[in-house]
Amino acid sequence: MKKIFLLCLCICLLSITSCTKPGTGGKATLSVHVFEGICDGSNRTVVAKALVFIKYGGTAVDIDVTSYDDAQEADFGGKTVFENLRRGDYYLYGVSEDGTKTGGTHFEIKNKIGEREVVICTGSFE
Repeated sequence: MKKIFLLCLCICLLSITSCTKPGTGGKATLSVHVFEGICDGSNRTVVAKALVFIKYGGTAVDIDVTSYDDAQEADFGGKTVFENLRRGDYYLYGVSEDGTKTGGTHFEIKNKIGEREVVICTGSFE
C-alpha cells in the first residue's frame, strides 16, 4: 500500500513541476524593436521611447493595457529587452510616446535558453 501511495505521489509531483506557464523565471530573452508603419522590410523608422507591453500566455491583441503583465519603455532606438522568460506564448503590444501609433505581435518561445529578436510595426497586429 505504501508503494502505491509513493508512486502516486511521485507522479503527481512530476506532473506539477513539468507544467510551466509562460512568464518570468526562465532563461530566454526577447529583444523587441518597434518600427513605424507596415513591416515590409523597407521601412526602418524607429518609434523612439515607445511603451512596450507584454502579456504572458497571450496570443491576440488587447488594447486594454491594464490586462498586460509587464511593460518597459523602449530606448531612442526603439528597442527594449524582456529577460528571464520561460517557454510559451507572449503577446507584445507597442504604443508610441504620444499614443498615436500602436502595433502588436504574437511570439512563441519554443526553447528555454537564448535571445530572440521580435519586431513590432505600428499599424499592424499579428
